[in-house]
Amino acid sequence: MPWRPSTFYRFPLRCLTALAALVPATASVADSVAASPTLTVELGAAWQARNTAQVSNEPPNTRFKIDELTGDGPFPAGRVALDWPLSDRHRLRFLVAPLQVDDTGTASQSIVFKDTAFAPGPIDVKYRFDSYRASYRYVFRDDERWTLSVGATLNVRDAEIRLQQGTLERVEKNTGVVPLLAFEGQWRFAPGWFGLLDFEGLAAPQGRAIDAALKLGYDVTPNIAITAGYRFLDGGADNDDLYTFARFDSAVLGLTWQFR
Repeated sequence: MPWRPSTFYRFPLRCLTALAALVPATASVADSVAASPTLTVELGAAWQARNTAQVSNEPPNTRFKIDELTGDGPFPAGRVALDWPLSDRHRLRFLVAPLQVDDTGTASQSIVFKDTAFAPGPIDVKYRFDSYRASYRYVFRDDERWTLSVGATLNVRDAEIRLQQGTLERVEKNTGVVPLLAFEGQWRFAPGWFGLLDFEGLAAPQGRAIDAALKLGYDVTPNIAITAGYRFLDGGADNDDLYTFARFDSAVLGLTWQFR
């Protein structure tokens, strides 16, 4: 889901400034519990709701559906995130989130990919979209029931589309940096139980990238929590170089360990 980020950097900063202006002056962070680093491991099963590509984005290259060749899934998905507090209000997050679809399907018609024609019939398809992110989060509320934060993320995405038919092979690789806005909210609605919304995303005329999760969690011990829920991953680009849009829906399980 690569797209050109150079025109987007000013927009996230303006949005963050506007969000900061909306934070109530009375919002405070609880001083009774000091923030500490946490490590979260998430595993899941991802289904393709859609996955369409055209490279390059002009004839004779054709627009084809990767999900029709590989099937909807499920495909394994996972991620690892490290949250590192600088203080009660200021926190960093480092995340690694690989995603890959690799299967053999049957093309019902000819596919022209990177000016190369692939005949109808069996075809090996690989789609990869790996994300490496560094985020800054500002916690503007942290009390007994709510923890809310806003911030910004730099997402290094490493994407690849590969088609192979016998000895014929073509590969499109694209690596770049995409800025995203971030919001996270945790609601402790009952002793030991909490709801979690985690969102990172940004949209522009050239494309979009959205990664959002809604989870239910339980504190097994003061240091360990488990979560389960749904993750939505959607994005793509439409420019002279390529057209590619994909959406994945995932059922996820997570384990969080807090260092104390």
